[in-house]
Amino acid sequence: MEESTDNNKMCTEIRRAFLKYVVLKIIKEKPTHGYDIIKKVELRSNGRWTPSAGSIYPILEKLESKGFIRSEGIERRKVYTITPKGVAGLDRMTQEKLELLNEMSRIVNNVIEGDDNSDAEMKDDDIQNGKQKSEMAHDCDFQDQEEKEEEKEEEENDKNGR
Repeated sequence: MEESTDNNKMCTEIRRAFLKYVVLKIIKEKPTHGYDIIKKVELRSNGRWTPSAGSIYPILEKLESKGFIRSEGIERRKVYTITPKGVAGLDRMTQEKLELLNEMSRIVNNVIEGDDNSDAEMKDDDIQNGKQKSEMAHDCDFQDQEEKEEEKEEEENDKNGR
């Protein structure tokens, strides 16, 4: 019973981590409103996941404040459209998610195959690559990436005396 609860909690955490990504992806496909996003997630997950309005609308507000999407009032609804900045962020997030999934797959395969010596046999390059992937996985949320880019830009401006 406890294991089932742990699995449900992990599924919920994974869903939350991907929700910003999913919202951007849906908006990129077609400008849409919040309720439609909820319904599309529910449909695509075969009814296993229906995000609440309380999780979708704050994400939409955050994406809009960061310049990843913009909204327009159409027929008494806010319709969201992705911006060029949002497309670039989505592309970056897609690559990071793929790298994270590949790394997770490698780890799961090592566990299943019982490869206890995999770490001991890694070359220095492989170890460094693994550290970089781990750091990238940690930073896979676009918000963290966006904040780092803003800090870097501020540092550049400070260096240039702006």
